[in-house]
Amino acid sequence: MLGLGDGQTAAALIACIGITVIGVIYGAVNWNSGDSDGEVRRRKRRRAAARRRRKKKKHNR
Repeated sequence: MLGLGDGQTAAALIACIGITVIGVIYGAVNWNSGDSDGEVRRRKRRRAAARRRRKKKKHNR
């Protein structure tokens, strides 16, 4: 079977190729569907504020 030895090797090769094709299709479909710049900035600000609050709590103990 394509010089791969046995059926399990061929099945693994086909599965790898199939998963790669699915990943490429998924990436192409979702290429530009990320967060808008405003959402990214808001998320960064929220994380920074949470870090400051944790740091402040830690120092107040």
